[in-house]
Amino acid sequence: MRSFLSGLSGRHRPPRHPLLEGLRGQTVVHTRVASRGTWTVTARGWVLHSRIQQLQGPWAGEDPPPAVGLRDPRLVGAAIHDAEMLGDGHLTLSLHSAQGPLTLSTVPRWQLDAPRGALLHVAEKGELTDLPPGPPAHATPELLAEHAASTRSGIEERVLEMARERWLHPGHVVTVLASAGALDDAEFSRRGPILLARLLARGEIRPGFVTGGRFTAWDLTLAEVVEHIGATWTAIGGRTPGPDMIAWFELTRRGRDALGPGSDRTMPPGMSGYDSPGVVGGFR
Repeated sequence: MRSFLSGLSGRHRPPRHPLLEGLRGQTVVHTRVASRGTWTVTARGWVLHSRIQQLQGPWAGEDPPPAVGLRDPRLVGAAIHDAEMLGDGHLTLSLHSAQGPLTLSTVPRWQLDAPRGALLHVAEKGELTDLPPGPPAHATPELLAEHAASTRSGIEERVLEMARERWLHPGHVVTVLASAGALDDAEFSRRGPILLARLLARGEIRPGFVTGGRFTAWDLTLAEVVEHIGATWTAIGGRTPGPDMIAWFELTRRGRDALGPGSDRTMPPGMSGYDSPGVVGGFR
């Protein structure tokens, strides 16, 4: 749907858009910068893209550059508290970080992409375009059935072997794919989510989060998990996904049985003292 903003700044605020409301409570897991602009990515796979994004906060000592940078440590890990758009299209995100409150702002043109094709786009002259979520892109019934009926590949065997001794995160999948010859970002973005979806659909791993040295499984359906992984990996891009970005994974009994003997370990892996602030609960 297309419409036009009033063009007024100051205190004039258009009605809150559902996608901006949906940003509340989400955690920033990645930022990237290129010649085409800046991208801020959340743990749920939402992406804010604009030419430049400015950051203000309680900096100690000399003020850092206001522009958001690559993997900006000031912003990564911060939780979005509110999102507000003015009548001229100016967008402001209020965030909470370990350093204190932050404010991220950008001017049109900007676009907010959400999973399943939902988007909110504001052009320079105030034209607003939005699309609602469509059908699943990564977890259709047909794809899930195909994943469940799949035969374990050699690459998947290597991922499961890694899970004997540790909890897995997407970075481990990136490592295995790279060793198998994956080269460009598009290949990692395509093959990584599919590999995890196949392991999940066959019941060989389960998703969750790690905190206080313990793994806690998510109480989500297979379709929800697979769609989340595909959307968030695509949003982060390429070989970048790592710990605390998408999910953690634990080898199940079925996964151990599939591997057969070969390890003296009979208990799940442990990471004493490890804490996973980026991906908790369902997914933030």
